[in-house]
Amino acid sequence: MILPMGGFGEIGMNMTLFGYKETWFIVDAGVQFCDVTTIGAEVTIQDLDLLKEFKDRISAIFVTHGHEDHIGAIEYVVGILPVPVYASPFVCELIKLKASEFGAQNRPDLIPVSPGATVDVGPMTVGFVRVTHSIPDSHALVIDTPVGKVVYSGDFKIDPAPLDGQHFDKQTLKTLGDQGVRLLLADSTNAMVPGRTSSEQEVIQNLMEIVKQIEGRVIISLFASNVYRVRALIEMAHACGRRVALVGRSLGIYQQAAERAFKLLPPENMVDPHHINRVVDSKIMVLCTGSQAEPRSALYRASNMDHPDLRIKDGDTVILSSRIIPGNEKAIGRMTNNLVRLGAHVINEKMAKVHASGHAYRDELRELLELVRPQTFVPIHGEYAFMRSHAELAESCGVNDVRVLENGDLFAVDETDSTVLKQFPLNFHFVDGPLVGDAEQLRLSERKRIAWSGVIAANLKATRGRKKWIIKLDVQSVGIPILQEGLMDRVADYALEQVEALPLMASAPDMETCLVMAIRSFFRREMDKKPVVLPFVEIKEP
Repeated sequence: MILPMGGFGEIGMNMTLFGYKETWFIVDAGVQFCDVTTIGAEVTIQDLDLLKEFKDRISAIFVTHGHEDHIGAIEYVVGILPVPVYASPFVCELIKLKASEFGAQNRPDLIPVSPGATVDVGPMTVGFVRVTHSIPDSHALVIDTPVGKVVYSGDFKIDPAPLDGQHFDKQTLKTLGDQGVRLLLADSTNAMVPGRTSSEQEVIQNLMEIVKQIEGRVIISLFASNVYRVRALIEMAHACGRRVALVGRSLGIYQQAAERAFKLLPPENMVDPHHINRVVDSKIMVLCTGSQAEPRSALYRASNMDHPDLRIKDGDTVILSSRIIPGNEKAIGRMTNNLVRLGAHVINEKMAKVHASGHAYRDELRELLELVRPQTFVPIHGEYAFMRSHAELAESCGVNDVRVLENGDLFAVDETDSTVLKQFPLNFHFVDGPLVGDAEQLRLSERKRIAWSGVIAANLKATRGRKKWIIKLDVQSVGIPILQEGLMDRVADYALEQVEALPLMASAPDMETCLVMAIRSFFRREMDKKPVVLPFVEIKEP
């Protein structure tokens, strides 16, 4: 059986449970970065409460590669499921470094595995097959089960010239196809993009041609996880007589993980980021984070003249060696405008081939289907439209049983048939610094209301008179637009009028309810706002 817990019908937060009878394991445990609509949370993770229901049955976690949308939630999962985590040496080093750097609350039991390795999990066996992706040590999984072989692609592309020389293992996948594959689950991120992805070698060659023509400083922003592109750029800089500064904490973490896992020697042409301005412009290359205009990233801060080491100036060339992730267009546009205002020339993937996707395009997806030739196909990792497009591709390749699943679908496969048994409602959790909980526990709706409509604090002191209330009311606001003179006095007068009309036997809760209704009614009428109202009522007897 298979239970998607994230990554089906969406980008990020990848996690899939596999089980046979009472034996289960997890593949990947990633996060999804929250957008501006999820105020008060940094990342979304899986439904930890549902995972607890499987606690006595889950015996391992297998990791396909080291991107955050596949490993970012591991520390939270192992907090409730203390099971071993099987991953490549690079991913193991990466998880350890990130845990030390960011103070993870739970340290997983990491077991390094290499391509060709197998791990027995009850009646099932999980094997690792090398694939190419935008991060080193990426794997597909081959799961031998009593009902047949299952291939789980992970994130992949078929790169004919990978920078590390480690090629996509077509032969193993073809052999599996010859033996018979019951089920294939494959990455759908670029299922709607025709053709094939560019090779990393092509990107480096193009960047070399650009860099050779630049006389001033070269600043290249890219994903920190693109370890071998970073390494190739460092070698390129050396060939061009430039020294290199890595600016951005995550760049250092990924490079350190690679040095430990692959026994790489630290490059010799590096310069401390604090000393960037001491190097002649024509002799420096800066590699930095921030290609997606993340608010705390190096390039974003530099574009706002807020970075202590990286200051943009006339003559700089900034290369955004990444794709624009959907949803980040406006932020990247603002950052680009700021960089140009400061005198930089900006080059992006629309202007030159300075980036290659790590996810297979449509022709590569077809090639995988033709290699594996599964009886049943399930598209994974992508928005629903991407998965549907991938499903149609599989049907055109002759796969008769194609299923598009949603997160929470309990999918059963036997020797000849497949079906969705039930749908688990999922209550995703969120991370806010050290806090982890669902939307209700973290009061996300309330935080959103506060952000959009502000807060009113109403402090009321009342004394019961013989015939009427004697009331003193103080009203304060936070986040309320004050565009009219005397607005808060009018609010207080209106609320006071409503409370004074209450009968003398009214209680403090009665007054609190009246205050909230009166103040919200006022703002709804005046501003079409519904602020959060915090009433504080004290009643004194005469």
